Amino acid sequence: MFEICSHSPSRPAALRTVLITVVFILSALLILHPRASRQSLDTTAERCAFLAGLGLCPDPESEESKDVELPAVFDAVLEQYNALQLESGFDLREAAGKTCQCFHYDLVSYPGWSGRVIATIYVYRGRLIGGDVHTADLRGFMRALPVL
Repeated sequence: MFEICSHSPSRPAALRTVLITVVFILSALLILHPRASRQSLDTTAERCAFLAGLGLCPDPESEESKDVELPAVFDAVLEQYNALQLESGFDLREAAGKTCQCFHYDLVSYPGWSGRVIATIYVYRGRLIGGDVHTADLRGFMRALPVL
């Protein structure tokens, strides 16, 4: 007669399959996440293209930039701002004690708000390390960068 044989993958083969799947998923997340983007942010055009890719509409003519030294130890206010960064997958503590570039752009329009809205991004060594979208109005808002 026929012998019924159940074939189950060996433990090493199953682990290898799980590891390959995990590596594939993590790689896809890194490629799709804006923080992991290898997109150059060296020029105004590149920074505006990045923001446009997040669904924002920056005015390149409004660009303001300055160097910002992040303190080695964050006070309560900076920890609160960093909590906002964590919502988008950034952590400014990674650049604590270092000087980064800060860029501000007026947004041409922003849904649900008729006043001035500003996008801010922080760049360290050509890599995006954080940012936000906020109003110029004290009764307005400050939000994490959108994650697409």
